Amino acid sequence: MRKLVGIFGVLLMGLGACVQEPTFSSTPAISFKSIQKITKTSNDGFGGTTKIDSVIMSINFQDAEGDLGLTEAQLKSDPKYKDFRNFEVAVMLQKNGVFIPITFTPALGGLMNFNFKPNQKSGPIEGSIDYSTQFVYAFYKGYSPQFTAKNDTLKFKIFIRDNALNQSNTIETDPIVIFKD
Repeated sequence: MRKLVGIFGVLLMGLGACVQEPTFSSTPAISFKSIQKITKTSNDGFGGTTKIDSVIMSINFQDAEGDLGLTEAQLKSDPKYKDFRNFEVAVMLQKNGVFIPITFTPALGGLMNFNFKPNQKSGPIEGSIDYSTQFVYAFYKGYSPQFTAKNDTLKFKIFIRDNALNQSNTIETDPIVIFKD
């Protein structure tokens, strides 16, 4: 019985030694995971209600050093991060069957303002990121000539940057319809 337990222990140690850290590029790599829309009704601030479409985009990522995300202290201490954005989202609106870029002010995306690896130890990392933005029916219907009153089709282009300023590939989401009846 001891021999069997000893052999089993050696086998377990051998199997543990076979697990290798993944090999990723120093340039972050991303892939499209999903997109979903949640429609809510909210107070419009004028005594009425309006619909809001929350769009949630999810991407997968891989990075060799794991240097994704910044703390407030890092932002303040290093001038290279002045006006730094590490999660970029471009909006594409379908018009006459063709997706055209539209500009948002302020732009969608922004800053992932936390370290993905709190211990800041360099090494490979992979996971997923969810980004959410909202489209308020009343606002876009009345104030944006680019949108129609209902059933606009959008898709989004996304890329990220790591702390060494390496830019990932750009992915496109699937199309999604906002302002649905």
